[in-house]
Amino acid sequence: MIIVEGYHSRMRFLTRIVLCVGLCVALSSLTACKLAPSTPPNPKVPAGAKSSGGMHGVIETEKGPITLEFFASDAPKAVENFRLLAEHGYYDGLTFHRIVKGFMLQGGDPTGSGSGGESAWGGDFADEINPQSALYRGGYRRGLVAMANHGRNTNSSQFFIMHQDYGLPPDYVIFAHVTDGMAAVDALAETPTRMGMDGAMSAPLKPVTMTKVTIRP
Repeated sequence: MIIVEGYHSRMRFLTRIVLCVGLCVALSSLTACKLAPSTPPNPKVPAGAKSSGGMHGVIETEKGPITLEFFASDAPKAVENFRLLAEHGYYDGLTFHRIVKGFMLQGGDPTGSGSGGESAWGGDFADEINPQSALYRGGYRRGLVAMANHGRNTNSSQFFIMHQDYGLPPDYVIFAHVTDGMAAVDALAETPTRMGMDGAMSAPLKPVTMTKVTIRP
């Protein structure tokens, strides 16, 4: 009887050890998940920031202002991203680093190389594209403004303004259109260029700067 009781006591003790070890492993796993590296926030936009909700943006350039009207119902995330970046000065002083006359003007990269940029929340955000909608069935037309990307769901801060209608596939989130200032777009499209990283004559010989980007009602 004494031997049996001792055996059962040892078994209960070992069972407690196994349960404790299992619990520790489980808690360690949860802690590792919580502490796993995440996308750094955008240093210019405070965490949890909300925009003014304005429905228009103005890009100031040396050739004049370019006024945009947002498609907030079609691309709410892309519109809020642009608003937040603009309202926190992210775009001020950046350039249109890629200009292709007859196609588009691309900017919004703080490195000026075409390989940088981050969203208002840090990192990238997902696409908002409905190929069956009237917006996308109409194609990428002169004056439309869309997000540049490097693949699906990789939207950050870079965007482009269509200089002329162009046959692009519906892979780029359209979030605005130019309501005033296409004369400025036309003038900027005449900027002399050299061979760019895309293999085309697209890199401006001198910086084409967005002096300031503001959001209006």
